[in-house]
Amino acid sequence: MKNIILVLLVSLMVWGCEEESNLDPSGNWELSEPAVKTFNEGNTLVLDESKPQEIITFNWEAAVSSERYGVYYTVLIDSLDAEDSSAPILKIDALEGGKALSATTTYMELNDALYMTGFKAGEDLELTWTVVANCLSKQTQAGESLKVNRYDDDKLFLAGAATEVGNDASNAILMYRNVNGANEKLHLFESYTLLKANEPFMVYNGRSENAVQYGLSEDGKLVKDGDPIVVDTESVYRVVVDFDQMTIELNPIERLGIIGAPLENGWDSDEMLAYKGMGIWQSDISFVGTGSFIFRTNDNWSYNLKKVVGSSNTIMSESFAGDQGIDVEDFSMDEPGYYTLTVNLVGEGYTLDVQKAPESRMYLIVNGSSHELTMVGDGIFTTTEYLALQPTDALIINTESDGSGMSYSTSDAIESGSGDKVEGTVALSNMDATFSTSFDQAFGFTVDVNAGELTWHHYNIKLFHWDDDAEGGWDDKVEVLMTYSHPYTFTATTDLQADFESKFFSPWDVQFGADDPNALAGSMTNGGGSNFTNISASGSYDVTIVVAGDYATGTYEFKAR
Repeated sequence: MKNIILVLLVSLMVWGCEEESNLDPSGNWELSEPAVKTFNEGNTLVLDESKPQEIITFNWEAAVSSERYGVYYTVLIDSLDAEDSSAPILKIDALEGGKALSATTTYMELNDALYMTGFKAGEDLELTWTVVANCLSKQTQAGESLKVNRYDDDKLFLAGAATEVGNDASNAILMYRNVNGANEKLHLFESYTLLKANEPFMVYNGRSENAVQYGLSEDGKLVKDGDPIVVDTESVYRVVVDFDQMTIELNPIERLGIIGAPLENGWDSDEMLAYKGMGIWQSDISFVGTGSFIFRTNDNWSYNLKKVVGSSNTIMSESFAGDQGIDVEDFSMDEPGYYTLTVNLVGEGYTLDVQKAPESRMYLIVNGSSHELTMVGDGIFTTTEYLALQPTDALIINTESDGSGMSYSTSDAIESGSGDKVEGTVALSNMDATFSTSFDQAFGFTVDVNAGELTWHHYNIKLFHWDDDAEGGWDDKVEVLMTYSHPYTFTATTDLQADFESKFFSPWDVQFGADDPNALAGSMTNGGGSNFTNISASGSYDVTIVVAGDYATGTYEFKAR
């Protein structure tokens, strides 16, 4: 019995080896065609927008190799009269790594692929689906027609040298798609964006170089692969595309302003908002009273922007809303104060964001010079750069850059300490008295108004010096504490060894490496650069570094004594 089993095992091994070793891609063997299975009755498919992840399954019967070689399958979906089979609308590998007798996609994937090819929604599209069987160098296929009706999830984009994203179609600007009063999607798209003069741009139906591109025909209509669109004057424009009429409007927006009862000039004149780019305007606005306000363009009443009734912050053109049966109303300010207003006229939606000051503005004033702090949380602000300070400097924190707002200060001392990153916290309260540090250093501050705390820190910097080739290497490094000098300067005098490596550390926030590791003087980068390998002769050196206010870069010098 054992001998019989052994013979069978050997036979199987030989058969397996022969199958692997005798693969003949062009030999005397055949590959039959697969047999597609009818998709459904009528071979029709209606894609449902409410079920974007619904699975579509294509099935077929196997193609057979006369020599039992492995067969791999791919499904191609294309238009009924497609002439170039090398560029199908959608290509899907069979399941199980291409070996299964089925392949799947989703409603959304097929819908997007059809849109990217330029097929319209709501129409019966005559397509074919083909299963291609591949076995070594041989290929067979079979297919049948398929009627698909896709849903409307269409999007349009802008890209080109004239636009704010340049020629990068993968980063094209999404246009806003309007809806009517019944919340039905319209083929009316808008974008507010800066356009450069005498530079081209195109309308795309996707963020891809392979997307359909729309330009201008001789009569000024939008057409596929038309001539590039160009404006004569650089400006922010309201770009309107009517995809039913295949038209494009380019309306210059010289300014976007706010006007209304809460403002100093009331309804007599507007205050301009600053354009920040990519369809966003933002400015700090003083509301001296309460009441209603709106936005308008170019200092006239022909194009007003108001709030959609029932929404908290949705913006819509008053004229468009009236045409579509959508109710809009003025925005309202209930509490006077200083506010940061952000108008977002972007593809994702038109909204107004309002943030109240002083919660959103805080300044550290040093000897009358103002440094704006960055808001990092509710009532929490931090310096963006380290301030080189001395005990003679008078400091105060205020909600206004000129010191006219609410003041915060401390009566606690900011004392020196040891360690790499020296930090501490003192009590902060409403007071007009200035405070100061007790020693020279470059300080970072965090103000927590709600907690009544001022947190400070600074860095002590060390010169690390080690022999990378020695047995101890980095672990046997010499650490030389450097002395701080006003402003932003650290010095040390120490013995350095030839062919050793060096770096400046305040572990691990500060790690300055050399931009030119062999130079005795030059520039350095925090978190970048190389180890210094600039000591060719052992001896005593004066070492000096000067750091930038943000500690991102600096300069250095090694000078032999």
